Amino acid sequence: MRRISATAFGAALALTFGTQASPVLAEKPVNPKGSDVAKPEKAPTSPKSSVGPRSGAGSRKVTNVARAAEPEAPAANGSKTDPPKPAKADKPSHKVGRAPKKPSSTLPKGAARSTPNHAARRQVAGGATADDIRAGKDDPELRALNEADRVLFPKPLFGASVGWSWDLPKPRKKRTTVVASGLPPTGTDVTPKDRGALLEKAEWLRSLTMPNLPVRMDARVVKYLEFYRDTRRGKAIARVWAKKSGRFVATIQAELARAGLPTDLVWLSLIESGHNPSIHSHAGAAGLWQFIPEAGQLYGLTVDRWVDERLDPQRATGAAIGYLGDLHKRFGSWDLAMAAYNMGYGGMGRAIRKFNTNDFWELSRHEAGIPWETTLYVPKILAIAIVMNNKKAFGISDVVQDAPESFDTVRAPAGVTLAQVAQASETPIEVIVRANAHLLSKRTPPQVGKTPSKFRVYVPRGKGVTAERKLATARSNGDYVPYVVRFGDSANVVASEHGTSVGRLRRINALTRRERLIAGTVLLVPRAKTAAAPTPPEKEVVIVPARQFQYPNRRRIFYEVRSGDTTGDVGQAFDVTVAQLALWNSIDRSAKLVGGMVLQMYVPADANLSQTRYTDAKDANVLVAGTDEFFDHFEGLKGRRRIRIVAKEGDTLRTIGKRYGLTAGSMERINRVSRYTKLEPGTKVIVYARIAAAKDAPSVGAVSGRPLPPVTPPKPDALPAVAKNP
Repeated sequence: MRRISATAFGAALALTFGTQASPVLAEKPVNPKGSDVAKPEKAPTSPKSSVGPRSGAGSRKVTNVARAAEPEAPAANGSKTDPPKPAKADKPSHKVGRAPKKPSSTLPKGAARSTPNHAARRQVAGGATADDIRAGKDDPELRALNEADRVLFPKPLFGASVGWSWDLPKPRKKRTTVVASGLPPTGTDVTPKDRGALLEKAEWLRSLTMPNLPVRMDARVVKYLEFYRDTRRGKAIARVWAKKSGRFVATIQAELARAGLPTDLVWLSLIESGHNPSIHSHAGAAGLWQFIPEAGQLYGLTVDRWVDERLDPQRATGAAIGYLGDLHKRFGSWDLAMAAYNMGYGGMGRAIRKFNTNDFWELSRHEAGIPWETTLYVPKILAIAIVMNNKKAFGISDVVQDAPESFDTVRAPAGVTLAQVAQASETPIEVIVRANAHLLSKRTPPQVGKTPSKFRVYVPRGKGVTAERKLATARSNGDYVPYVVRFGDSANVVASEHGTSVGRLRRINALTRRERLIAGTVLLVPRAKTAAAPTPPEKEVVIVPARQFQYPNRRRIFYEVRSGDTTGDVGQAFDVTVAQLALWNSIDRSAKLVGGMVLQMYVPADANLSQTRYTDAKDANVLVAGTDEFFDHFEGLKGRRRIRIVAKEGDTLRTIGKRYGLTAGSMERINRVSRYTKLEPGTKVIVYARIAAAKDAPSVGAVSGRPLPPVTPPKPDALPAVAKNP
């Protein structure tokens, strides 16, 4: 093996880590190149011309053309003289005005500042805003650590050394040699003072107890260690996490040991969630181990609108142990397994093949090797594992840990509320809700079918036997019955059909106002009561384009779009293609569907639509957009009627609109012409008049729309292929 001298090793160490401790988070911007931000140099001044704006605000003079080309002569003292005065005949073309007021760059003292309304922004965006997505996980320590990353690592790490061996230099009188392990050789000598600092750092690192994960003392790992030891923010984060670690660490480590995995993998969950079991990220991950729904379901976790076992620490830990074990078996390295947990095993496999190396630290050096977040993810885990194994060295040995979580597991019937569980276990409801965050609706899922179901709930240690005995007599679903949601259902429609209010339906099922009902979801609705014969519903008004389609062996139906629907969702539910939806409804495939739109479809006559909500053509009042019937309907709702009148001499859109109670803007919108257009006598103008006024108005007849003639496909084979459900 190649060997280098201790002097060379010390110099390399200085190049890799520097001789100073990691700085506290900077409060002012730093130039990316490391120097202060340079101010732009002023452009050299040129002699002023008497043509054009002069220095100063708001003045401009134009002088004789012959003199315009002559530069101003500098004065003896270095200043410039005033430009020569123009002759009497040459009067200035503009008067000198007041200098414009310069607006203040800051608000007056004490002035109230407006703040963005985040709820309104989410309403506009139809969900999470871009700022929400960038914000990441809602945990103060995780946010602080992410902010620290930008200061600790302001530059890319391309070409950085990947670490060193544990044969660290010791203070000796004579030179010695050490085995190199990635540090580049250098002939640069270091001063005795610098060497002393390096030796002190090496001795400190050597004194630390290592976790039972393989540790590479990379520059990033050391920087994180110095951050936790030397900075105020780092110390604060370490103390909070040391306190939180009492809740779950002992239990998780016991499960890891039982599975034969390194127990210090527990700190991966700390970096993922801050050991907050109910935390969510805007990317869709949740729980202690931050599973996304698909990965959680792959490892046996139930994730639906009733239960999210990613929020169950016990179940989520079992899934994480299975996932980490599989990743280690695939890659054979805990560094790669942890990195793959963050970036995905598919992406890790592609990076390994691309750069032809299976060394995480080598991969993290390459441009476009692995994500920047992943290059810091593994060092974060290793650093916090070292910190938690050396609490005295990092000044957190005096932190009092939170009490460990300890609960009994109870099997409760379907549809039982957590309030009933709290009563049965004689425990405050807040304690039961916090322990059962995985029950999203604060009750066990509803019973579907005749086979009784039991569901896992947690009660305080020692309360399990009593609680289970009392809950055994509880009736499944209580006073409610299950209802399976169909595609197109809304809370309003379901509540109306089952004789209850939307508010009550939301309370029973813990539905949020923004929650979209998913087809196949089971809801609880009040049991049916004896009611009078239902009155036949009024026909739904639907608007269709001015096209007509005729298909043999198909029937025409209509679907009302719900907020969040896509053309792909609708097409899959009704077994039609997106291209067909665009053709039948004159819609832009690249734009989003808006809730309340009604789409017409021609589905196969034998299509099974039992799991969808739709309106049959015979039950709808179909209006063609732009026809007399169309305007009669919508203007009639406002007490108006559409008529056409003839303009007289001197008429304008404004004067005509005033006679019928319409603004000039409304007249422009109706007639598709500017309000300033001159109306020739005899010009026909459309107005929406109130019905009483329309009876007395001299109308020139009804306005009739001109729908396109029927479109008949030449042959059925020319139709687009019908999408098949997978």
